[in-house]
Parts: sequence; C-alpha cells; structure tokens
Amino acid sequence: MMPSPRVRERSAPGEPPVEWTLGDLCAVLLRRRNWIIGAVVVGCALAVAWWLLATPRFRATAVIEVQKESHGAFGLENTTADKSSTDLSDSFDETLALQTEMGVLESDAIALDVIQHTGLEAAPDYFGRRPRHFAWLSRLFFWRKPLEPLSVPLADAPNRRYVALKIFAKHRKIAPAAGTRLLAVSYTDPDPRRAAQVANAMVQALSDYAFRSRSSAATESAAWLQARLAGLKQQTDALDARAAALDRASGDLGDDEAHNVVLTRLDELNASLSQAESSRIVREAIWRAVETGDPEVISGLGGNPASGPNTQNSFALLQSLRAQEAQAQAQLAESGKRYGNNWPAVAEQRARLATIQRSIQDEVSRLGERAHTDYEVSLQAENSARAAFEQQKDAASRLTGDAVALRLARQEADESRALYTTLQGRLQQTGVLEGLHSGNFAVVTPAMVPSPDHPSSPNLQLLLAAAIAGGLTLGSCAAVVRELSDHAVHSTADLETLLEAPVFAALPEAQPQPPRLRRILRGGFSKSVPQQFAVQTGATYQLPTPDSPFDEALHRLCASLMLSHSGNAPQVISLASPAPHRPVQDEAPPTPLAFSMAAALAQHGHPVLFVDCDLRSAPAPSLNPGACLPGLTGMLSSDTPALPQKPYVSLPLLSVVTPGQRPPCPSELIASSRMSTLLAHWRGDFRFILLHSPSVVYADALVLAQLSDAVLLTAHAGRTRREDLAPALDSLSRQIPDHAVLGLILEGIASGAPYARA
Repeated sequence: MMPSPRVRERSAPGEPPVEWTLGDLCAVLLRRRNWIIGAVVVGCALAVAWWLLATPRFRATAVIEVQKESHGAFGLENTTADKSSTDLSDSFDETLALQTEMGVLESDAIALDVIQHTGLEAAPDYFGRRPRHFAWLSRLFFWRKPLEPLSVPLADAPNRRYVALKIFAKHRKIAPAAGTRLLAVSYTDPDPRRAAQVANAMVQALSDYAFRSRSSAATESAAWLQARLAGLKQQTDALDARAAALDRASGDLGDDEAHNVVLTRLDELNASLSQAESSRIVREAIWRAVETGDPEVISGLGGNPASGPNTQNSFALLQSLRAQEAQAQAQLAESGKRYGNNWPAVAEQRARLATIQRSIQDEVSRLGERAHTDYEVSLQAENSARAAFEQQKDAASRLTGDAVALRLARQEADESRALYTTLQGRLQQTGVLEGLHSGNFAVVTPAMVPSPDHPSSPNLQLLLAAAIAGGLTLGSCAAVVRELSDHAVHSTADLETLLEAPVFAALPEAQPQPPRLRRILRGGFSKSVPQQFAVQTGATYQLPTPDSPFDEALHRLCASLMLSHSGNAPQVISLASPAPHRPVQDEAPPTPLAFSMAAALAQHGHPVLFVDCDLRSAPAPSLNPGACLPGLTGMLSSDTPALPQKPYVSLPLLSVVTPGQRPPCPSELIASSRMSTLLAHWRGDFRFILLHSPSVVYADALVLAQLSDAVLLTAHAGRTRREDLAPALDSLSRQIPDHAVLGLILEGIASGAPYARA
C-alpha cells in the first residue's frame, strides 16, 4: 500500500525532499475536489449575479475603408519615384495608413469633438443621473462626479475633461480587420440609439478632421505658391528677352541646329567616333577571348555582328567542327562500351576524332589571326574618327559659341514658361480638388442601432467560461495549499509510514455527520438527538448501531486484538488519544471508543467492564451531593465498594463505571494504590476490562498503560495532528509492561472518502 503524496512529500530529516509526480498531484486534486467544486460554484454564482445585476450594454459598429493615396500636394503626381520601389513599399504604406487613421480616431481631439456634439456628458455613463436602483453605486464611483460645473466648457475644465476622456476611451474600440484596409469603429452604451449615434459621430469627426487639415494645408501652400509664381513670371520674361537678343546677334549661324552646318557636321563625326569605338571594343574582346584557345569559349562568340565576315565564317566552321567532335566522342564511347577498345572500328573512330580535334586547333589558330587583324583595322578606324572629331570640335567652338548660347537660352525660356503655366493651372484647381476629396477613407457600413434584445454585455456564456476557468485555477491552488498545510492523519498508510507500528483497524464514523450547512439547519429547526442511554450518574454513552459498518469494524478489531497475544487475549485494555479532544461547538460529546469495544465484546457472551478513567472531562462537583453516584472518583477517594452499574437491559453482561465528579488532582487518584486494588478485584469478576484513558499528554494515561495488558493509541482521521503521534507512541512504549501489546487504531474515517481507500 503506497503512502499518500502528503506522506511522501514530508521526508525524514536529513533526506532529500520527495517531489510530487503527476499522479500525486491528481490524487491531491481528487481528494480536495470539494475545494475545486466550491470555487467553481462560487465563481458561477458570482457570474450569474453579475449577469442579473449588471446594466445591459449595446455595441454599435461602423466600418470604414482606408484608401491608398494616389496624389501628392495639389493633386500633382509623383514623377520622380521609381515604379518598382513604389510597389515594394505598398504593403508598408498601407499598414502605416491604417495605424495613422487608428491614431487619429483614438486622439483626444476626436474624443472631445464627439463628446461635445453628442452631449455624452449628460449620459449615465458620464455625469448624468444614474437609474434609481443603482444610485448606491455613486458612492463607489465618486470620481465620476464632475469636479467643475457642467456649465463650464469642457475645454476649460481640465479635471472633468480628464474623467470624460477616460470614460470615453473605456467604451470606444478601434480594431483593424486582418489582411484588409478596413477599420471597425465601435462604441458601447446602455442606450442602443446613443451607441450608434456616437459611432457615426466618430466617423464624421474623422472626416471633418481630414477636411480641416487638408483645407488648412492647401490654403497655406497656395499662399506660398502665389508668391513663388510672381518670381517665376519675372524669371520667364527675363529669359525670353535674353533669347531674343541672342537671336538677333547670331542671325548668320542659322535659326536652329538643323540649319547650322558646323554643328551638324560635329554631330555626325561624334556618331562615327562612337560607332568606331564600340566596334573596336567588341573586336578587342573577341581577340582576347580567342587568345585563350578554349574552343568552348570561342564557339560561344559566334553570331556577334561586330565581327567581320571572315571571322563569322571561321566561327561557323568552328561550331561545325565542335559538333562533329561531340558526335565522334559519343560514337567512340558507345562502341568502346559495346565492343571493347580492341575492336578495329574503335581504332578508326579514335583516329577520326583525333583528326577532327587537330582541325579544331588549326581553325582556332586561324581565327585568332583574323580576330587580331580585325582589331587592328577597327583601332585605326577609331583613331581616324577621333582626329576628325577633335578637328571639327575646335572649329565649332570658334564659330558656334553664340548659337549654342542661343539654343540654351531658348530652352530655358520654354521650360520656365511651361512650368509657370502648369503651376498656374494647378493653383486654380487646388481649392476645388481639396474640397471634393476631403479624406482618404470611405464609409463601408455606417453604425446601425443594435437590437435591444441582444446586448453585447454582459455575456453570460463568456462570464460562465471565465468563472469556470478561474474557479478551476483558484480551487486547484487552494487544494494544493490546503494539502501542504494539512498536518492531520487521514489514512492507515500515514500511520504506518510515520510511526512504523502495526495498525489494528481503521474504523469508520460511528454516526456519519451530515454536511455543516445541514447540521446548522437541523439545529435551527429540530432539537432531536440520536437515542442515548442515560446512566444514573449523569454520563451518557451511545451503543453502536447493530449491523452497521462501525459495528462490523468493531468486531473485526476485537477479533484481531484477541489473536495478537500468542493466543492469550489481553484482559485489561487501555485506549488513549495522543492529544486532548477539542470539542466542536454545539456538538454532543462523542462516545468513547473503549465503550463501543466493550459493548462489542459483551455481545460475544463475555462479562465486560467499561471504566471511564478520564477524570479530567468529568462534570464539576454539584451543590447537591445526591445528584449522582460517586463513580470512579468516589471509588478511588474512599473505601466505597466497587459496584459497577449495569444500565443496559439489552446487554446484561456489560458493566459501566462512570468517572463521577471531577477531582482536584486526577493524576494522584489514578496513580494511587486504590486503583491497582480495584483493577485486581475486577480482573477476577470480568473477562475484559476496557479503560477509557485521558490523553497521553497527562500522567494518568501513562499510569494506566503500566496497569494494562494492551494499550491502543487511537488517532482520529482528519483531527489528530502528525506531530502529536510520535511523542505519544514513544511515551507509551516506555511505560507499558513487556508482555503488553501496543498498537494503533484509526477511527473516524468518512464513508466513501478517498483516504479510506489509501
């Protein structure tokens, strides 16, 4: 039988602590399931209470689409940006636009504008009067009271503005739709119409903000552009005048470049030089490549238009030889693989391949000579073209300086005039364009009034899910904490592991107690108690119920005890507890286990005596001396004859000695010689004597242990503390006689409890 996780976790001093396994944790949660169930039930009850008492709130949502900006300032397209780089940054720009619009919607300026235009300050969520059945909440939410009067504008009331913005931000929600350019603008309010009104007002405020910002920027930019256009007009007029003066001074050079012979010739020579230089570079590259002698590289140069006709023929011939070489190599490899290298045809194919390869090398050599010749010819042509260009350039610089200046002046004047005309037209369209396009978003779905029968909060399903999750978490934590802080004994495995002593029996509860709530209700409405048998001395002891689990366990205990002493059953049996009993309020004193054992032994046909030796729990002396018989106290304090009572008609063999009145020194009476004399006398009259001993912490229990043939240390499941067991067992083991039996009994195990199966 494995000990419970509680025992395994508390290892012996000096040994490393034993960690819990997953099975141990599951066992703990199973045993403490009432904590978990209680936490879940309480959480669900709180969730339902909140659902019933909370004010229903409604959420209205408007959906807008953030569009991509397709123009710059004044509607001018961006002609300087690279198309490829623009495409790569589209995703980033869209994300940035969404974040910007969200930031604008969440700004204090939009919130204040909506609060003022919709009159939210008079709403119950803000500074309006709350419903009467929730008036008591105003004491808890005192901070919502306006610190400045409502007559003061919100812009001039910083404290009231701070509170209003906090409340507005709590009920507002701006959420983008993943993978789209859509934004959901939501607002919650107890009034569904007000929720839709505020959501639409937020969208309208965003549109107004965009219109104002664009109009203001357009106005400022238009004023700046108007000043710049005046200077641009003066510059254009000056360039036109300069071009006209140069035109009059350079009439002999022609009106334009097409009629200027010198410049035309210069352009032709420049084109010839460029062509010659390009041809020289290409042929030099071909020559350098041919010098490597690699047929693979050389054959790849074929088809270049810059090479000469002879070179092209050599390239064609070389490519043909390369094809023949590849075919010969393939045939040689196939023949060698099929017929072997010694076959006569293989030798002929090898000779043919060698002939082709020599032809390739010869052709490469001839191609190199032709490529070098072509390069030298192209170099001479380039030098001749360069010399002619430099000569014409000198002539043009001497004769056409004024014509070039005239051409540049006309070009500058035309460009300045075109720019002035374009900007002047854009300036006239700026106001109209910016007024028509007030924002870069479009309303997809305006906020509509939500259904009054379907509030967005409180959500019962969500509250119950959160309550169950929180209850499971808190209940599990409480169960683990309670398990770690529990120092009581719960199972026979705990006793065997802690004390390493035999356990005679594990007894269930004599009368299972109903739950605490049921006991409270029963105590409040009914005063009935179980049937008890009163003794003339005033003490009451309840007989065990026949055929009950407790009665069956008692009979098994008695049988084990009678067989535990080498066939000779002990006659005097003392039962002691490790610590004093802590009575529960409004609970009747329990019947001693020694009395129940005495009743069980009496049912077997043996004369049995039960002696209640717990003089410390006896009633105080009464003012009326004849109220009750003296009991054990009277027998020990005087020479009164030892006359036990037989109060139970159903058990004539059972005799009882009650404690009597409480003496001033119980331990002295128990340790007196009179007690030994009484026990010696009773040994001759009874087969079994059951002694109900006080707690081991008192000397009375140790004295009774010395006079007994068997001492049983009783532990109550769930009540007896672990730290009390070892000292009690050690004290008893030192006091009992050598022939006596020392054992353990665990009582009070609840029926069906997990500890009972440990």
